[in-house]
Amino acid sequence: MKRRSWIVLGLLVAAVGIVAWNHRFGVPQDYATDDEQFKYGSVGADHPLATAPLPYWLWKVLPQVAPPSKVMGADAPRNTLNSYEAFGLVQEKHMQRPIGFSRRTVFGLDFVGLNCAFCHLTTVRDAPGAEQKVVLGGTGNTVDIRRYFLFMFAALAPGALDADRTMDAARAAAMAEGRPLNIAERFLYRYVFLPLIPRIVTHLKQKDFKFLTKGSPEELPSFGPGRVDTWALYKRVFDGKDAPGRIPGIVDFPPLWNQKARTGMRMHWDGNTDVLEERNIVSALAVIGPHVDYLDFPRLMRISAWSEGLLPPRYLDRIPDSLRATDGVGYAAQVERGRAIFASQCADCHAPAGLRVGRVEPLADLGTDDARLKDFTPELAAALNQIGTEQWKLRNFKVQNGYVNNLLDGIWLRAPYLHNGSVPTLRDLLNDPKDRPKTFCRGSDVINWKDVGFDAGPLNPA
Repeated sequence: MKRRSWIVLGLLVAAVGIVAWNHRFGVPQDYATDDEQFKYGSVGADHPLATAPLPYWLWKVLPQVAPPSKVMGADAPRNTLNSYEAFGLVQEKHMQRPIGFSRRTVFGLDFVGLNCAFCHLTTVRDAPGAEQKVVLGGTGNTVDIRRYFLFMFAALAPGALDADRTMDAARAAAMAEGRPLNIAERFLYRYVFLPLIPRIVTHLKQKDFKFLTKGSPEELPSFGPGRVDTWALYKRVFDGKDAPGRIPGIVDFPPLWNQKARTGMRMHWDGNTDVLEERNIVSALAVIGPHVDYLDFPRLMRISAWSEGLLPPRYLDRIPDSLRATDGVGYAAQVERGRAIFASQCADCHAPAGLRVGRVEPLADLGTDDARLKDFTPELAAALNQIGTEQWKLRNFKVQNGYVNNLLDGIWLRAPYLHNGSVPTLRDLLNDPKDRPKTFCRGSDVINWKDVGFDAGPLNPA
């Protein structure tokens, strides 16, 4: 047994040495159309030396051999799905993995990683039980990123998996895809990956994800679907310091639509950069980690160029015929009245030609909370501005004093509203703040056509 352990360790060290010597290896899957590339293509997170790549067949069967409803305890989703759809992800019939995951083959071994579509995808239904429609580049209204990672930590905890059952499931999954595991793969999965991956994941949890750890002084409140604390992981990985105090800067995922129109505008909720390339790079670094050389820059730039012309669907093109205005004259009059109100009250900050659009509005003028603003610290800005490779560099991040006046394209699909997602519908947003709901549900993709937003009740905390 001892001799075999040394042999396994030697093989592992040799493999890591080869990888370190030539890290630009492996063949990620590419796609003919930009839409498919966005959904399934790589930005580098599937590289074996990125922050958290997983062997594909182990990841593939994980919800099956470690059902979320059983391994997550009180953190489990309120459904009993034994698939990644339990976390609000979308599984298309023609693919073997959900949208938001890429796949890379390295020395004959397949690895999986996250990409931009994991967070930036909207799903819509006209009514409960109706067909689910996918809108690329949206706000991740159903994805529960916190629960996804908590599932990974629970399912891959040391001793959580039954090795024989997991191997049987992995072999069956590979056979179903017409790619049976060969003897070398079976050996690596059984004697290297299954013992080693839980240790790596546990170390990662303790080192960089304390903000998700129950009972930790750094534990943040539950995000809920479509939300995340943007900078908690970055401060761990790139700044090397804890945030000053416990700052829950939890915000909604912003959409990626129409990036060309935003050229030169301040980006992110707090406007900490005005360079689109840097915004996209730093977003990808969340799933790449400290080994920034593994970011797949050419493929990321393909998605970045695609996003410049990506337009959201129009409300009038999607609203059911049964809800369309029947009084054409009266409806046109309402539209013109609304247009005049918008021009006089809103356009300066939110229209493409507005004098203040894309600028940071001082917090004192907005009167909103400062949590997201404080979350991006001067120390983190300085750390990010030191990162770069031969292909790219980050140099333009800086702390601001408020939040950005954003364009409102696709506003009907951007609920809940405001940077922190605190208002469920446009109707509520236009009401006096004291009359807005204090609590509501997130995670639905059933559209509320009348009030414009997603079905937000009755309250049933997840």
